Amino acid sequence: MDEYFSWRKNFEKENGRRRLKGIKSMKKILAVCLVIITALSLAACAQAPQSKSETVKIKDMDKKYGLTQLCADLNKKEYIPEEGTKMEAQVIGAVTGYRFTTKVKDSNVTIELYEFDKDKLNEDAQKVISEVKEKGYFNMLGYQDVPAELSDNEKYMIIYRDDKAGGDNPEQENKERKEAVMKIFNSAK
Repeated sequence: MDEYFSWRKNFEKENGRRRLKGIKSMKKILAVCLVIITALSLAACAQAPQSKSETVKIKDMDKKYGLTQLCADLNKKEYIPEEGTKMEAQVIGAVTGYRFTTKVKDSNVTIELYEFDKDKLNEDAQKVISEVKEKGYFNMLGYQDVPAELSDNEKYMIIYRDDKAGGDNPEQENKERKEAVMKIFNSAK
């Protein structure tokens, strides 16, 4: 009987060692698999396409849009630079749009301009225009309220960002600059 228990004890020890070796091997295999998966996912991220936004000079903008002339008028008065970023305007139902960034004294000024086809407004465009008319802002993709203004003819929309042109203590130069931009913006055809 003692031999049986002795044999069984040795068997269980040996079997336990094999199990431990098996578990250690599985851990190593799992670790290697995780490293491979991480490496592949990082490689995939590195090759992901970048934003579709592209830099465009005003002179190279599509002339079929009135927004091109508005941009040229603002550039002529040096309110926006010669180069802007083409925006994904269809997200808000606009036919085209550009973002311009410039510096006034020590503040960054960003002006986004969009054009809508008033004869072919899709649901997104109708919603954006309606919200801007009613509230002075529109909701972007369900999570961010974006202050904006429509031109007098409601064909164009502007998003003007300059912390020093508004608020409780606006700087005069920035405030005057915004007023001049809005005057040109509202006279656009």
